Amino acid sequence: MNLSGLAEKMQGAAAALSPRVPKYVLLSDSIVGAVDAGDLKPGDQLPGEHDLAAALPASLGTIQKALGRLVEQGVVIRRHGSGTFVADQSEQLPDLWHFRFRGDDGHTLLPVFSRVQSIRATTARGHWSDFLSAARSFIRIEREIDVNGEFYCLGRLYLDAEPFHDLLKMQKSDLDNINIRALLRQDFGVATVRIEEQVGAETFAGDVCKALALAVGTTGLACHILGYGFRDAAVSYQMVYLPPHARRLEIRPRGQ
Repeated sequence: MNLSGLAEKMQGAAAALSPRVPKYVLLSDSIVGAVDAGDLKPGDQLPGEHDLAAALPASLGTIQKALGRLVEQGVVIRRHGSGTFVADQSEQLPDLWHFRFRGDDGHTLLPVFSRVQSIRATTARGHWSDFLSAARSFIRIEREIDVNGEFYCLGRLYLDAEPFHDLLKMQKSDLDNINIRALLRQDFGVATVRIEEQVGAETFAGDVCKALALAVGTTGLACHILGYGFRDAAVSYQMVYLPPHARRLEIRPRGQ
C-alpha cells in the first residue's frame, strides 16, 4: 500500500470514530485495517517514520507512538537497522513455555502430546466469561497433555461460541496434537497476535483433581492464558493445570 492509500484509510478512520480519538490511534487502526483487508501483507515493509510524517497529517511523535502501539499488539515488528515490517502471524506464538519441560540432561526438551477429551458448548460463567465479555455462550475444549509418558497436565480453552460454532462439528481426534490458535487463524480467519500469561500456585478444584488423578485439595501450578487479536479484541481464554512434579520448565525470554 502506498502512502496516499494509507492517508485515505486514516481519513476514513477519522470519519468513523469520535473526533476526540487521538491521531496515533487513528493511524494504528488504519494500518490494522490495511492488514485485515490484505492491502498490507506479512513481510511488507512500512515507510520510514520521517516519510510517514511527511506524507500524513501526523507529527513524527504521533507516528512513533502509533508504531509503538502496533508493536505491542503484535501487528508489526521492528528490525534494528532494517525498518518496520508487517508481522507474519504464522510465525508468532511459538509453543508456550508451560509445556517446555527439560529432560535429565538439563537441555533437551521432553516430548509432549495432547489429546482432546471433549468439545462442548457451555453457558457456565467464570474467569473466561469476564474476559470474553461479549459472548453469551462458550465453546470449551478440554485437553489432556501427556508429558513424555511421565505425568499429565490439563488444559481448558474457552472461545466465544458464535464465531466458532463449527468447532462443535469436529471430531475430537481432529484436534489432537495441533496448535488450536493456528487452526483458528487458518479455518476461521481469527489471528491471535499476543497473549497475556498469569501464573500462580492454586488449590485445584475437585473436577481438576479427578481429571488428573490427584488427591482432593492438591495444590499445583495454574496458568491463565489470555489470547488477544487485532485491536486487542478478546479471542480465547485458556487455563492450564500442572500437577506437582520434579521436572523443570524452560522459560524463554520474550521474542526468542
